[in-house]
Amino acid sequence: MGKNIGTKSMKEIYYRESRVAKVLGASAKYTIIKLLLNAGPQNVKEIARSVRRSQPTVSHRLAQLKNLEIVRYEAKSNGSYYWIKYPDEIRKITKTLNECVNRTLTKVYSEE
Repeated sequence: MGKNIGTKSMKEIYYRESRVAKVLGASAKYTIIKLLLNAGPQNVKEIARSVRRSQPTVSHRLAQLKNLEIVRYEAKSNGSYYWIKYPDEIRKITKTLNECVNRTLTKVYSEE
């Protein structure tokens, strides 16, 4: 079996990392993540309005993000509010992605 980190095997860690990477590759989910990072806790209605998607679509995407433990939520009398569970870590990932894309674009534009 593979090397263990804590009680999870390396295969389990890679599997979980790949699931997070897959979510970040989905533009609708990535948009929701960026919104919650920048705006803080939001309810489904606010998120749907901001990302210009229907409430059922946003609810489905949020359920997927909850399953991966990227977002947390709290039910209140006026709806459930969602936020990023590990904002510092997710912010580092999105910053690195932005830097990579900008570097790639700079190279593309400099070659024209």
